[in-house]
Amino acid sequence: MENQPTLFKGELMEEQIRNYFLSIGYYVARGVKYRYDNIDITDIDLYLYGRSSSLTRQRINVDIKNKKSPQAFERILWANGLMKVLNFDSCIVATVDQRPVVHAFGQLHNTTILDGAFLAKLRVNNISDRFSEEEICTQFSKYGSYKTFHNKDWRSIYETSKSKLLTEQDFSGFNSVLNFLTYFIEKALSDEQKRETAIRLIYLILSHLLIIIDFIIKDIAFLEPIIKEKKLSDGFKFGNLGKEGVDKIIFMAVQIAGNKSANAFLRSLDEIPTDILKVFFSKNDTAKNVFPWAKEFENLGYKKNFITPENIDVQLKGVISVILDYAKIERRKFFDLYSVKSS
Repeated sequence: MENQPTLFKGELMEEQIRNYFLSIGYYVARGVKYRYDNIDITDIDLYLYGRSSSLTRQRINVDIKNKKSPQAFERILWANGLMKVLNFDSCIVATVDQRPVVHAFGQLHNTTILDGAFLAKLRVNNISDRFSEEEICTQFSKYGSYKTFHNKDWRSIYETSKSKLLTEQDFSGFNSVLNFLTYFIEKALSDEQKRETAIRLIYLILSHLLIIIDFIIKDIAFLEPIIKEKKLSDGFKFGNLGKEGVDKIIFMAVQIAGNKSANAFLRSLDEIPTDILKVFFSKNDTAKNVFPWAKEFENLGYKKNFITPENIDVQLKGVISVILDYAKIERRKFFDLYSVKSS
């Protein structure tokens, strides 16, 4: 990647703290936009997602300020309020302020403080083989979607996918992100010039998809296999409304437009190959692995040394293969994109 931006001190600190949380096992997204009704309200510096057991997940918002006047007390209140709005489990404020009173105020408001002494230690070891958020987004912004996503550039699509992690870790978010994913698979297949960038987006957006399904799976982990499969099938096919909600809409459509319109809609739903997704994500082995897979795909997306699909781990190939089957794309066609044909 050429002509990459120079990071300001605040951006550099965000990258350092991101790398720290990655190193201790969290899935981390940086610069995630909190949106409501297509309006950007604010940015979350870091979104942390952790899995501590089959039933429990951690979602944490991190606020980072690297300024001479960090306004630590204000940031604690802001981060705590955002945590409650998003229904997260906890929040963290990283500040250069080292006063004990800041820790006391943070503890009073259930906010973990990473102070100047802690942050100074992070600066000592800053070697990374990853692109920064600014570097990766500069590359994504070079290309656009002129038809499918109404002239939005690829960075905008990526940002929208990230935002689903804040407020749509449900079937609605899963289905939206799946739509982004299939778009970039098609771009990787059809446009050699944009291929590497498209594949990086496939890796990153697939990591979003896996985090979303991991959050969904926690609530159905111990259901009977048949019930679990039905819940997944209905979610993939009907979204958050479920079958009952869609049936109500169909009933109203019948009243307005007649059986022909409703039946056509039902047939279109039946044609969606959701059984492929249902079978894969209902497996216990899949449930155990979606979180580590998400972290591995995230790392592949940011890795400076680009790794082609044919050279990734076999389990990760299996995950991509499920998406290819869903999209009705031949596996070999995708995994052989970088193969050198013998003359």
